[in-house]
Amino acid sequence: MNVTLTPHPISGHVNIVSSKSLSHRYMICAGLAQGTSHISNMLLSKDLEATKLALENLGVVFEHESITSSNLNPKNKHVHCFESGSTLRFMIPIYMLFHKPTVFTGEGMLPTRPLSVYDDLFKQKHLYFKRLEKDELPIEVKGPLRPGYYHMRGDVSSQFISGMLFALPMLKKDSVIELTTPLESKGYIDLTMDVLTRFGIHILYTPPFLYIKGNQTYQPIKGSVEGDYSQAAFFMVAGLLSGDITIGGLNPLSKQGDMYIVEAIKKMHGKIEYHEMDRMYKISKSETKGTTIDLKDIPDLGPILMVLAAFSEGQSIFLNCDRLKIKESDRLDAMYQNLKKAGIQVEVTPYQTVIHGVKDIDGDVTLDGYHDHRIVMALSILSLKAKKPITITGSEAIKKSFPTFFEVLRSIGGMCDES
Repeated sequence: MNVTLTPHPISGHVNIVSSKSLSHRYMICAGLAQGTSHISNMLLSKDLEATKLALENLGVVFEHESITSSNLNPKNKHVHCFESGSTLRFMIPIYMLFHKPTVFTGEGMLPTRPLSVYDDLFKQKHLYFKRLEKDELPIEVKGPLRPGYYHMRGDVSSQFISGMLFALPMLKKDSVIELTTPLESKGYIDLTMDVLTRFGIHILYTPPFLYIKGNQTYQPIKGSVEGDYSQAAFFMVAGLLSGDITIGGLNPLSKQGDMYIVEAIKKMHGKIEYHEMDRMYKISKSETKGTTIDLKDIPDLGPILMVLAAFSEGQSIFLNCDRLKIKESDRLDAMYQNLKKAGIQVEVTPYQTVIHGVKDIDGDVTLDGYHDHRIVMALSILSLKAKKPITITGSEAIKKSFPTFFEVLRSIGGMCDES
């Protein structure tokens, strides 16, 4: 499916969708708790459907906002994760709590995304972890997962660490994770530990060690998932580029790492402020300035920050861009190719990416969405600064995390024609 976006000023109010990262974490913790949790404002997307199905296969029951769990036990040998890296990496250690073999499969780019951290980790404990084909997926795993001392890299994906943090507290004895490289995307580990605490699971992090007491029990809770700063970032940048908007549903004290978007906007001289009384952010059209941004801990913000940089005065420098290469697409190459095609000067080296800002672009071009939700959404915001319409291929990719993205964009004046 393609979408054609015709440039048109935007303004209005957006209630942002709930956090995908938090929805995964709340859903999993509720599924591991004995009893019924009530979780409101859970995101509905293809990624979350993958996690839900994986938990249902363990016997977890979902009914409206209720999640009920007791006596977990895998029913089916096969777990299909669609394109969700979070589902795959979070659920592998959980399924390894059991003696039964499980085969994990996926689609899109997921079968090629790295699993070497788990491969190395489970070899330490002589646990069964086997690739069934030349790609990373499908894989077959089998427990029982053992407590003890684990060495883990922290610079590939924080999802591997979170996966172990979900499972290890349920073992009878204590465990320790030692991070052998600096921890990147630390905000996601903070998010995991915060949600674990809400469900009665306590972990001590004293870099480079994570201390996990064994024999802990997840407690059911009543909670609500806050809005997603990763998704709000697209509309914050839209407001800066095209017209004044307000955004509700976000926690100004959030532990989400991608809340950094607010700091980045201010750093680039964008006008953004939080109104406590109205509980919303106000974003005003701004003349932003180029700056230097380190993407080490915020890779998901990379595409939309590159769009903002493209229309900011001077040049912007992005550091630690390698994390963008192992997502749903090679996001660094995707943004490089699309920005160049749109007429924006971009230079990529092994050490940094430099984007030279312009006031606007001509448009009248077809850009490649690379079947990646964040690329499609970032390019959609890029189109707001075009003189003529822009067509983006693979627009259905938004279903992965933000199925109503184009509806929301239309509600504030965006002109989107899907075909």
